[in-house]
Amino acid sequence: MPPLQPPLLLLLLVASILELPAPAAAACSPKKCGDLNISYPFWLEEPGRPPCGSPSFQLNCNGSQALLSRSILGAYQVVQVFAENSSFLAVDRNLPLHDGCPKFWFNISLGLGLSPFVISKRNKELLVLDKCTEQKVTPPGFNRTGCANESFIRLGGEYGSHREPVLPACRLSVVPVLGFPGGDDYVRSMKQGFLLEWTVPSDNCPKCEASGGQCRYANDGTGFSCHCSGDVYPEMCGELTKIN
Repeated sequence: MPPLQPPLLLLLLVASILELPAPAAAACSPKKCGDLNISYPFWLEEPGRPPCGSPSFQLNCNGSQALLSRSILGAYQVVQVFAENSSFLAVDRNLPLHDGCPKFWFNISLGLGLSPFVISKRNKELLVLDKCTEQKVTPPGFNRTGCANESFIRLGGEYGSHREPVLPACRLSVVPVLGFPGGDDYVRSMKQGFLLEWTVPSDNCPKCEASGGQCRYANDGTGFSCHCSGDVYPEMCGELTKIN
């Protein structure tokens, strides 16, 4: 049989490369959504891709906005991540960021549920009074919002420092903000966002990657395993016990 000619060898080589499966790291590599670079511990939800991290850190890219998938109505936008001190800046898109007049107010902390995120003490409290059934004048220290439903706002101290009730006849809601950028513009302060911190490591991914492996998760985002050159380990490459 005559030897294969160089062009034929090249075609066979290209064909063999095309048949190779995609690298295991492709689904979990850093991604970009708008101006945000998404990397560990956050990960981007992508149709047809396996989960790449802890469910709490799952993001959905809606146009140019990266939103926490597990937040209330999926509307907590991650604006900036400070991985060095386990914190990130978020904007709650459920808030009335257009005119400051929602149908109802609520405490942002309720939207975090059982997540590992806590509202940082570096935030201040935007105190909102509404449904004031017996309040005829503006409460001391508050400003009237100008909304159709009678409501009042005040910038308080460190987040978590208020003591309820402020006024027994009103409903109190607390919104974390980083302060008022100028004057008493509470809408602008809500657009600026607030600081959230995560308090526990999300999983074993750093240990796995440091050993040369790739992090993988079950379809529900749990069940961590470390994939290493065709072998699968519980936490990191080179362990005595493998996963079949």
